[in-house]
Amino acid sequence: MFGPLLFLVTEGLSSIEARTESTYPWKYDNMFFEGPDYWGVHSEWVMCSRGKLQSPIDIRPSLLLHDPSLRPIHIDRISVGQTLFYIQLNRYRIQRIDIHFGVFGHANGSEHAIDGRKFPMELQLLAFNADLYTNFSQASKAPHGIAAISVLVEYGGETNEELLKLTIATASVQYKSQRVELADLSPWKLLPRTRDFLTYEGSITSPPCDETVQWIVLNQPIHIHPDDYAEWSKLSQLSPTDPPVPIAPNCRTLAEANQRTVRTNILMSKEESSTCSAPRVTYKVLSNQKEHGRAKRKHHSPPVK
Repeated sequence: MFGPLLFLVTEGLSSIEARTESTYPWKYDNMFFEGPDYWGVHSEWVMCSRGKLQSPIDIRPSLLLHDPSLRPIHIDRISVGQTLFYIQLNRYRIQRIDIHFGVFGHANGSEHAIDGRKFPMELQLLAFNADLYTNFSQASKAPHGIAAISVLVEYGGETNEELLKLTIATASVQYKSQRVELADLSPWKLLPRTRDFLTYEGSITSPPCDETVQWIVLNQPIHIHPDDYAEWSKLSQLSPTDPPVPIAPNCRTLAEANQRTVRTNILMSKEESSTCSAPRVTYKVLSNQKEHGRAKRKHHSPPVK
């Protein structure tokens, strides 16, 4: 079974493919002893079962801690192969985008949850600290090595334009190691228009589950039309000898928060801030605001087969 579909951002090249780089076979269900409950059996992946900072987690709004020192994320759009963003003065280079989704009709595709609620889909922009490390592999094993921007995806009347490009391209990815080139995708246009986010220390959500990730969960979703989401749910892994195996759902089960602090830059009212140190903050789904790069349904491409 595939892992999350993987969008690669390399020098001058964008492509989408199925992830195949792991040493051992692994899946998202626990059948045949290859699911999340068994990832930690392998000595190289022991962190998956023993780690205390694993991801994803259920983010509880009532436990969020407002941190006024958190600065907005700045995106530097140099080129498709050199998209940078800045967190607290550190420079991160986007390496890949993991795409998680569920079964059509069930909002179970996201990895992170907000107050127990999951979303149909989640995009994860993974980047390495370019100021401290030379590449993603090196950074993933080191402190402060990786930053991951989580973009939750909700159903809506129009699909984000860049997400629609991925939807169409993904239909051509059927076999492991197969790659489809994308000529004009702009990763930064997958981000919603919001300056608000939540952040915590966690891990990569697939083996080897390295706990070197600063997670940034944006506080507004982008949208996908149900018809387009259905195309993701139909995706299957094909084999010359075996019957098709559905890819969805391709999300890891929730990990324990283990009393980790989840900070936010969301401003609270004076009444709230004066009465509690961990103010209640609700996840804002601002569906009435325009997102940049959303595709119009009247120009919607034919469903992929």
